[in-house]
Amino acid sequence: MDDRERQLEQEGAQRQRVALLAIAAGILYLVGEFGAWLASSKTPTVGLLQGLSPALHGLRAAHVDPRTDVIRFLDKHAVDNVLFALVSAAGLIAMRWPLRYLLNAAVARDNRPAPITLGLASFAPPLIGLGGLVETVSLQTGAHGYLTHSARTAAAVTAATAGSFRLSLLLAVFVLTVCTAFVFIMVGRRAMNAGLLTKVMGWLGVACGFLFIIQIVQVPLLQFAFLVGIGMTLLQLGGLTRPPAWETGEAIPWVSQAQLRAQARGPRAPREPRARRTTTTPTPAPTVPASASFGSSRKRKRRR
Repeated sequence: MDDRERQLEQEGAQRQRVALLAIAAGILYLVGEFGAWLASSKTPTVGLLQGLSPALHGLRAAHVDPRTDVIRFLDKHAVDNVLFALVSAAGLIAMRWPLRYLLNAAVARDNRPAPITLGLASFAPPLIGLGGLVETVSLQTGAHGYLTHSARTAAAVTAATAGSFRLSLLLAVFVLTVCTAFVFIMVGRRAMNAGLLTKVMGWLGVACGFLFIIQIVQVPLLQFAFLVGIGMTLLQLGGLTRPPAWETGEAIPWVSQAQLRAQARGPRAPREPRARRTTTTPTPAPTVPASASFGSSRKRKRRR
């Protein structure tokens, strides 16, 4: 058994498990992020007038900080927030297997190793999920501690919701999010170029990578479609079929429409050089001088 047959056998043995994990990752990540967005949309906000009300009344700081209502809301929905963070973390952890599976399959076909991308695919998404879960639990713990104490000043609110630990955690999650975006972009491009994903699915993966950094919408619909699409492609569900590269073990890049039209027309014949145009000037017809015709007519009269 050569390396190609061994690779195909290994991919076939893992295909069903990876497909189910991809579908589960898409669903869990969508549910967790949608629930967190829905909960945050109901959070009371502190307006500009509320923040400036102590100064308008001649006070340096309010006895009860206006953000206390926000902390009460967080403490009231603590179970929901932690549960949604846990579901989202489970989806992010499950992403590592389909991402690594696709990248390993692409490396086996184009013979271009990607150790950095493989390492990031293994650790970046799970660490984002765990970091978000720890940050949510820390915030809920700080909110509960704030309400159990009597102080309601701005300093107490800052101590409950901020701090060096949470700021460091948010920075680490941001860096890991950038790494995850890079993984999605590379996996989408390389799997598409190797013929493992269609062009639609490949560019969808690239778009998901950019949306991890630039969140146009808070609900990860494209990430859900990409991950579920991978699972359905591997299982050949919903009319989706595996491209031929999965069966041959070789890279079969997708051909563009322009290339298909060129193949249908066949090879073009080489153009012949244009012949130089020779311009010939027409030669004028010989004219008889007027004097000669007049002299000949006089001679004819004399002979007569």
